[in-house]
Amino acid sequence: MFLYAITILVSAFLLFQVQPVIAKIILPWFGGSAAVWTSCMLFFQLALLLGYLYSHAVVRYLKPRAQMVTHGCLLLASMLVLPIYPNASWKPADPSEPLLRILGLLAVTVGLPYFLLSTTGPLLQAWYARRFKGAMPYRLYALSNAGSMFALLSYPVLFEPKLATHHQATIWSIAYVAFALLCGFVAFRSGATQAAEKEAGGEEGEKPSPQLYALWLLLPACASALLLAVTNYLSQNVAAIPLLWVLPLSVYLLSFILCFESAGWYRRNPYLQLLAVALGCMAYSMFVDNAGNQPIKVGIPLFLMGLFTCCMVCHGELARLKPHPRYLTHFYLMISAGGAVGGLLVGLVAPQLFNAYYELPAGLVACGALAIVVLRTYPDPQWLRNLLPAPRFLAAVVALAAGGYLGYAKRDWYTGQAHNLAGWVRNGWEPSEQFDQIVLAVTLVAAAALALALLRGDPKLRWMRRWGQWGALGAEFLAVVLAGYIGYQTRDANGGNRLMVRNFYGGLKVRDSGPFTDMDATRGLTHGTINHGEQYLNPARQSLPTTYYGPNTGVGLAVRSKQAGGAIRLGVIGLGTGTMAAYGREGDYVRFYEINPLVLRMSLPDPPDKPPQFTFLRYCKAKREVAMGDARLSLEREAPQNFDVLVVDAFSSDSIPVHLLTWEAMKLYFHHLKPDGILAVHISNRYLDLEPVVESESRALGKMARTVDTEDDNSQDVFAATWVLLTTPAAGFDKMIEDASKPAEATRKVRLWTDDYSNLFQILK
Repeated sequence: MFLYAITILVSAFLLFQVQPVIAKIILPWFGGSAAVWTSCMLFFQLALLLGYLYSHAVVRYLKPRAQMVTHGCLLLASMLVLPIYPNASWKPADPSEPLLRILGLLAVTVGLPYFLLSTTGPLLQAWYARRFKGAMPYRLYALSNAGSMFALLSYPVLFEPKLATHHQATIWSIAYVAFALLCGFVAFRSGATQAAEKEAGGEEGEKPSPQLYALWLLLPACASALLLAVTNYLSQNVAAIPLLWVLPLSVYLLSFILCFESAGWYRRNPYLQLLAVALGCMAYSMFVDNAGNQPIKVGIPLFLMGLFTCCMVCHGELARLKPHPRYLTHFYLMISAGGAVGGLLVGLVAPQLFNAYYELPAGLVACGALAIVVLRTYPDPQWLRNLLPAPRFLAAVVALAAGGYLGYAKRDWYTGQAHNLAGWVRNGWEPSEQFDQIVLAVTLVAAAALALALLRGDPKLRWMRRWGQWGALGAEFLAVVLAGYIGYQTRDANGGNRLMVRNFYGGLKVRDSGPFTDMDATRGLTHGTINHGEQYLNPARQSLPTTYYGPNTGVGLAVRSKQAGGAIRLGVIGLGTGTMAAYGREGDYVRFYEINPLVLRMSLPDPPDKPPQFTFLRYCKAKREVAMGDARLSLEREAPQNFDVLVVDAFSSDSIPVHLLTWEAMKLYFHHLKPDGILAVHISNRYLDLEPVVESESRALGKMARTVDTEDDNSQDVFAATWVLLTTPAAGFDKMIEDASKPAEATRKVRLWTDDYSNLFQILK
């Protein structure tokens, strides 16, 4: 068994190690969008499905020696495509539909090695079950998932911080050669020892029903869809980084390990009860976060724990339904098909079908509904006997909710009351105006505790334990409540929007705050949960620069300082609402770089006679142009633009495309600036401290950098913003900038970011 185990372990490690490696390499080529990872995951799931289909066909239709020869030849052929570093010719020229190009790039670069790695688990388990008659191979499946999870967790800790992407690809390619030789040896040995043997086991086993096949497909599909939906949600609102790809995928794999390890760790009680809590918490938190009220240190653990609970239920129920080893490849084929279906729904269907991000709410509802279907289809009397009665369960939920609310939301108030109590002990104390809340808190907690105690010990209520239907009806009731809540909140969150559109690069929403007759009414553009610009609706104020681009912000100071000397050339990476066009004067030239075609249509609609959502570009007095495509790729192809000011302000929701902040990117920007030009980098971010990154690059390039922090100005619709301005020491900054800024400081030490190396984990706030 050792040879089978070590081969499966190595293949699983390489299978999941290559995913963040290749995704990080191609991320800059497609705009740094979080959707790049979703596209990669879609490819990997489709390749996994093909690998499992191959394994099923080989085991079913080929004799043992033919299996050995076929697999050995493919292993030799796969080594011809090494190393796996992609050719630069795959960089896109047209940014409109990058999905097919990503899939083609991955197919050519890692397609055959990944395909063969994906076949190793089911193929070797089938060979093992055939050779050792009667042996159950499912522990090898758990071992495979353990190797996969170790690969994912080790990447951001051991490989990404230490090795450049070229080195990562080279080391992986060498390791793959070693795996191919090991797997070839196992295939040869299995074929030689089984050539004269018949199918192992002799037992037919119970033939799976169509209903069972459907659940083998739907359970992994639901888990896969939730995996990608949660990953999308976190990546869009923090950053498109391997860390936030790895953590959800590791949680997903951990559930496989626990559910398929020997007897398995999954039990319906308590996981089905935890599922109700997890679905409710994620649904509530999702809509709270859309309002910008949830800190990252709460959101990430909450969604990871929620995803783990959902995956434990889906994969645990899947493990309960695993068949006789004779149908092992059928089982694994349906699991991989389910994973591919989930990937297709989130990665391909949702962007084409939906105008906003509905897949996470839909996935939560589907998970609850699927749990009900499984309970009804395969009831478990033992679980029903041990089911927590509905009143006790609801009382426990009330107690936990009340305690959590009073402990978290009122933590500052508790501190104040403690100080009041201390003063009362010393000097005598009169109840504060909030004293009644103390009584309320004590009453709620005492009532919940009393309810639990009574329900647990009252013999009159023991009859509930015999009423299994109470549990099923309660579960159905909670599922309906969840669906209703999510539907209502989704409609409420998206109601009142003037426009909602979506494509590969994300979802955009346009919303008015009031009628155009109101002098303070604005029209805003939102990407994900982040405001990407606003414009006053009243014609008298439409030309004013707002949000992060006010006259006293860093970028406003940079432009004004250069305009004091005459006409300027202004470059802007990231169009948004086109607010920077408000600075354009007669004789000026403004050039925008934008990758998302939907953003351009907000300001320059197609057809041209259609009223635009935002008019900054339409009424810009300067000559203006928009270059479509990734800004770096566009700048690499262009002759020097001789900009007086170049603005870097490309965000995907609150996610910063890392490839726009590397040393090579900064060097390219100064190539397009005049000798005395100013580079203005927008680093406002809820979760990442980007100042040390820009400061270290300014030192490496021999530039001087100053940081401009500004506060909100509601009277002018200007937001608090942080900009870093860079220029050559010989040119320096004028007095206006010097007085409003401070030298850029490295609040923490970071390694210089390059196209081969970056690490956002070290700059998390």
